Amino acid sequence: MSAPITLPQWGMGMNDGQVMKWLKAIGDPITKGDQLVEIESSKVNAEVEATIDGTLGRIDVEEGRVVDVGTVLGHVLAVGESAADLPDVIQARGSSSDPAYVAVVAKPAAAAGVAPAGGKQIVTPRARRLATEMGVDLTGVLGTGPSGRVTEDDVKAVAAAPASGSTTGAAAPLPASTVPVKETIKLSGLRGTIARRMTESSAIPSVTLSTTADVTDAIAFQRELVGEWRQSKIRPQYQDLVIAAVARALKESPIANAHLVGDEVRILADVNVGVAMAIPGGLLVPVIKNADQKSLLEIALEVRDLARKAKSNSLSISEMTDSTFSITNLSSYNIDTFNPLLNPPEIGILGVGTVEERPTVIDGEVVIRSIANLNLAFDHRAWDGAPAAEFVRSIAKLLSDPSWMKA
Repeated sequence: MSAPITLPQWGMGMNDGQVMKWLKAIGDPITKGDQLVEIESSKVNAEVEATIDGTLGRIDVEEGRVVDVGTVLGHVLAVGESAADLPDVIQARGSSSDPAYVAVVAKPAAAAGVAPAGGKQIVTPRARRLATEMGVDLTGVLGTGPSGRVTEDDVKAVAAAPASGSTTGAAAPLPASTVPVKETIKLSGLRGTIARRMTESSAIPSVTLSTTADVTDAIAFQRELVGEWRQSKIRPQYQDLVIAAVARALKESPIANAHLVGDEVRILADVNVGVAMAIPGGLLVPVIKNADQKSLLEIALEVRDLARKAKSNSLSISEMTDSTFSITNLSSYNIDTFNPLLNPPEIGILGVGTVEERPTVIDGEVVIRSIANLNLAFDHRAWDGAPAAEFVRSIAKLLSDPSWMKA
């Protein structure tokens, strides 16, 4: 019996993925475990593997398309089967979390009056059904979803718009600019994934709390570690200390180590810290699993290993998923305070700003101290200001007195 090639969900925050490249052609022999198609998601670049031996019987989703988790991308024919044994191509119903979901998806048909391939209109099944119910003509509706898909919101916007002869979607086209274009960068691939994730994050009612921490002793401790870590061939960095402090604070404040899923705040058992890393053309957030159980040196070694893999695009799925809290560090760019965007379904993220030498009054005397800037953004639906303030203050306290790191 033929087996569907289904887009899996790599991590709780993954909703869709882009088909980057088919690694097999129709008719190619397939062995169970073969990599069939390369997918780019908000989490990681990865390949979908074959679940049976046979041949590639059909490709349902072409390269470049963005499709939802659970979409059937194609089919592998079992040994001895032919094209006649392939299932019919039908459209999905509901969502991948709905028991009634049918995980066999057709290429969306063009709406009446819309130009065929190249400018073919893509309409989600729910949007098409809603358009029928509301009497909306899909001809000419501009989609605002991934890859220009017409969504339910687009249909609702057209239905709510005053009758003016226009059938475009929610966003009216901007007037053409007369400024010459030097270069056009399409929001696709990793850049497109980042754009979608940032749009999701901006819809969350978040609040940012900014504070400072006296990290003079922590910086001194960092210098002490230079000799101790020489054998490991790495130099200690301020970020290593921050990750360790955040991991400890999360262990002591379980409410911060949580995901918001639907109407549930799920306190998580493991402390997995995501660390944002800039790469050419985008941003990745690899994860240090069980960070609260690792020594400072173990954290430092793992961060550098993940950074090397991020630059070479060789991070595994497990290294990019299941983070419970994230850190983004702009201290090297001389940024003091900023509003970091949440990485849903996480409910908190720490933005690390610069460390500055500032005159500070201690016991009536003015002394120069190393002062760090910390910015905690949190999801106000899951967390209130007072406990969030306590949490970021606990991080500041842990950094101010690093004696616990020496144990």
